[in-house]
Amino acid sequence: MIFPQYRKYSNGQSYFKIVSETEIIELKIIGSMYAQYHIHAKILPERVMIADLLYEYKGFAEVIDEQAYELKWNYCKENLKQI
Repeated sequence: MIFPQYRKYSNGQSYFKIVSETEIIELKIIGSMYAQYHIHAKILPERVMIADLLYEYKGFAEVIDEQAYELKWNYCKENLKQI
């Protein structure tokens, strides 16, 4: 698999840049605020979350491209408050 990969939750509240099978950046939108989390998966639940986003995402997430991720990231920085 070629990295990075990009996903978003179907509800549009979280966008993900999957850097590797053990590293992910989550952009979380909560109302008029946002947060960005950089996760280095060290425990099983974190590794499972990344694996699900990569391979078992149908039904709860969608594949997006880099441009969609960057557009949302720029929107958050310009229009929302950071938590």
